[in-house]
Amino acid sequence: MLMSRCGLRILSKLRPRTKSLVEVYPFSLKLCVPVTNASQNYCNKPEGSLNTFNYEPNTSKLFDNIDYDSITGGNEEILSKLKRLILEIDLLYESGEQVPSHLKTDQWQSLLQLSSRSSRMKQLKYYFLIEKKKENRIVRKLEKRAERLERYENEPKNDHIEYGLLRNSMFHRIYEKQMNSLYNYRLCEAMLYGQDILIDCSYDGHMSLKEQTNCAKQLLLMWSYNRTHKDPFNIIFCNVNKESTVFRGLSKTIPTIDEPTFPFNYTKLSYLDLYPREKLVYLTPHCNEELKEYNYDDVYIIGAMVDKMKVEPLSLAKGKRDKIRMAKLPLDLYLDWKQGTKNLTINQMIMIMADLKMNNNWVEALKHIPRRKLLEVDAYQRGHIGSNQKISAKRIREDFRRNSVYNLLIKK
Repeated sequence: MLMSRCGLRILSKLRPRTKSLVEVYPFSLKLCVPVTNASQNYCNKPEGSLNTFNYEPNTSKLFDNIDYDSITGGNEEILSKLKRLILEIDLLYESGEQVPSHLKTDQWQSLLQLSSRSSRMKQLKYYFLIEKKKENRIVRKLEKRAERLERYENEPKNDHIEYGLLRNSMFHRIYEKQMNSLYNYRLCEAMLYGQDILIDCSYDGHMSLKEQTNCAKQLLLMWSYNRTHKDPFNIIFCNVNKESTVFRGLSKTIPTIDEPTFPFNYTKLSYLDLYPREKLVYLTPHCNEELKEYNYDDVYIIGAMVDKMKVEPLSLAKGKRDKIRMAKLPLDLYLDWKQGTKNLTINQMIMIMADLKMNNNWVEALKHIPRRKLLEVDAYQRGHIGSNQKISAKRIREDFRRNSVYNLLIKK
């Protein structure tokens, strides 16, 4: 992976100290080893003649390690389509477009699924930005390490005991591995004694590729928030297809998802096969029945769906087809919506339901909704509106008209 100019400059500064780095930190990054063959060939002109017929572009690194069998699966039609895609990416590189230096097998497959050239260019730009973010992250890490070592070397030395980072300390350091063990222990407790909640993963065919990728990210955020909560849910993913884009994206970010000791529950069975129909409640924004309070005897279902392109009442239709109860959050009762649809993300639903389960307080639970979607009120109006009342636009206008400043403006 090619490093940027800033990264190469930092590596050159770190080169005289590489020996001390290896001695002090035997488990340091491999990038701290002196880089001797680093070349910036993105600004160099091709050697020899400038004949376009003899000139070979510098995209060989992108096309060197392509696993044609894994991408195409032995299909000749997909293979010919892949060759046309390689030619298209080569032309984009020659024209100066933002093209990543390396593409993985799943990224090639995602590009093959796109039908238009503009969508492929957007996807390539997205992969390019991700690659540059990773490079910048490594550069920032090297910068911080260089600053820390320089500060440590310039500090005055004394014979007394020194406390702090890289020195003596009276406290034990809590590592990330220990925190993960604690969170996983909480999930294991939730499996035994906690409240169950179901995630319906049967909407893959109703989402585009971009929506499926976004859905996998929301599921990851949902699972991460739940494991850090004081009283987490026992989340069960039902109707799971292991070959779907959503589950493959989720399993890529959680590599230990299939280990028997890892607290992650998923099944290909339907929720009707897991629980009796009378206990199930499908949470959908399209129904008329509002959820008054959290019932600990019910099992709630959240649909794993992202519908940014077109909003269809798919969860409502599924609840009616399965003849189970449905409910929606009482957003109109406690909030005054300013903009956007009233469809919340999957991780926001888990945040709301987890806090609602604690004390059945809707005002506290609905604080997880982004403030940008709600009507803003100033400090004067906040002082006259109780925290347990609905913040309505009509009430705000009436309080403003009763203000003396407004009356003075009318008289003038």
